[in-house]
Amino acid sequence: MNAASWFPRWLPPESVALFAVLVLLIIAVPAMGALVAARLRSAEDTPARKRARYARTMLVLWTMTALAYYALQLHGLAPADIGLRPPVHFFWYAVGPLIVAVLLSTSGAGRGDISSSYARAIRPVIPNDAVDWCWFVAVAATAAICEEFLYRGYALTQIAALTHSVVAGVVLSSLAFGLGHAYQGRIGMAGTAITGLLYSVLFLASGSLVPCMLAHFMQDIFGAALLARRLRSTAAEVGPIGAPGEEGWAFRDIGDDYPGRMRP
Repeated sequence: MNAASWFPRWLPPESVALFAVLVLLIIAVPAMGALVAARLRSAEDTPARKRARYARTMLVLWTMTALAYYALQLHGLAPADIGLRPPVHFFWYAVGPLIVAVLLSTSGAGRGDISSSYARAIRPVIPNDAVDWCWFVAVAATAAICEEFLYRGYALTQIAALTHSVVAGVVLSSLAFGLGHAYQGRIGMAGTAITGLLYSVLFLASGSLVPCMLAHFMQDIFGAALLARRLRSTAAEVGPIGAPGEEGWAFRDIGDDYPGRMRP
């Protein structure tokens, strides 16, 4: 029996690497996000832990991106084939920041009302000082490049090719993107999935991942700044009287409306 007989006809051996990376993105990464969420709820948040978390995030994302690139090479594809090329028109570079402005202005951080559950979930990844910010800028750049390449470029196009449906590619890749941020809680996952849908539309309309990457980076940086400011002001207003498990922070519970996504 040769290797070709091990796989169904629609999945030739040279496509196994493509399929394996898809499985990692759609199943393994969301599962890892859920495990990270459980660890964040139980672990003490210290500067050293936060920076180690930043480093692990970058390592995982660049490793996944390298695997996806290798799978594409095995299949005879180049990054340009999945959107890593200039947009069809310079106009699309301006659309990304517009999407970011709308998302941030309608988010809880932009409106100034963050629910207590989202605040507790997101606080471990928000930078607190200059050193944290140096790390976070690198993480935001990594997330912008790698996540757009993996979810909008790789997952969307490969799912669409397998299912012969662009809609399936958009929906499944966006759901996987949201589930991969389980550590942010259900609000954060929903917000991330919505953002994924918007960036998918931008990718398909512009024919390029570059506007998505630029917008993604802007959203992470400005979103983190808004959240950091809001978390500090809320702590100052209410005081460090949080319930057990909130590690000394108290937050006003304003409701679970969508406050926008934030990563890493």
